[in-house]
Amino acid sequence: MDKVALRVLGGGACCALGFRLDAAECAIRAGMDRFEESEFYDRRRAPLKVARLPLGDLWGAERLALMATAAVQDCIDQIGAIAAHETALLLLAAERERPHTEDERYLECFAAIERTLGVRFHEDSRIIPYGRAGLGQALVTAARCLEGEVRQVLLVGADSYLNAATINYFLGAGRLLESGNAYGFIPAEAAAAVLLGRDSRPGASPLQICGVGLAEEQARPDGEVPNRAIGLSEAMRSALDQAGLAPGALHFRANDHNGDPFYASEASVAYTRLMVDDGVGLPLLNLAEYLGETGAAAGPLALAYLSRVIERDDGPGRVGLLHLGNDDGSRSAVVVAYAAD
Repeated sequence: MDKVALRVLGGGACCALGFRLDAAECAIRAGMDRFEESEFYDRRRAPLKVARLPLGDLWGAERLALMATAAVQDCIDQIGAIAAHETALLLLAAERERPHTEDERYLECFAAIERTLGVRFHEDSRIIPYGRAGLGQALVTAARCLEGEVRQVLLVGADSYLNAATINYFLGAGRLLESGNAYGFIPAEAAAAVLLGRDSRPGASPLQICGVGLAEEQARPDGEVPNRAIGLSEAMRSALDQAGLAPGALHFRANDHNGDPFYASEASVAYTRLMVDDGVGLPLLNLAEYLGETGAAAGPLALAYLSRVIERDDGPGRVGLLHLGNDDGSRSAVVVAYAAD
């Protein structure tokens, strides 16, 4: 795979902790969440906890589109106007294996972004329906776009688990946090946007993406194949090799873990392999602890958040490894670092 070297020029977010990245950043740094009981019920008739925005009775494609356009507008407000004809819009969408992930939702989402901004993005724009782990493929696609006429890429992730079909699907699989399961995840919704380029600009974020690794994991959450973290380990090593860094150079790690023990166990095994020669214990940044399970938005959310805190003295550190995974076995790892221009 070609080397991926990108700059995160700015970011925006719309999630349960705020309609703007400023609000979400402050809440996360303060250790806040906005989990609340919902009108969804578990198998014991107890209300499920969720993380959501106060959007009343707006649901479906319209709700998703509102979150996505809010995140994009937040990003543009931070960095200034963009030349749409030189900008590719990459919309990272939920993986198609999940309920309520049909293309129509995201086609409307894409159209709503262009309609709200009053622009048409470059013809290299596309929808990438690969879920959480799709961040790696989206970054590879962004790097390839920037080799042509495109000057910058607007990467947007938008997703929601807050519908009856999705809730019932994960309840049936025993994957949600409920009265009879202390190790499940909290369904949530969110959108995030990051503007990517090759070079920095005045006032831009100091966050750079130094390497991306992609791999496939044979193990699945159902336990039929032993969880040895072979694929995740491969993705991590590939990202570090691309960045030209040893594991000992890392200051922190970040992931998309949502409370599901399968992914926690996988990460523990992979980090044990990765750090065997360095023996470094890395602090963990886990945004799902505050935001719940945000699906395809998780990766762009992490990049947007890190674009604000990577340079802070009380931030997670200057060099980090972010990894994400899907139930279908897809794995992504991304090395991020502070760039002092």
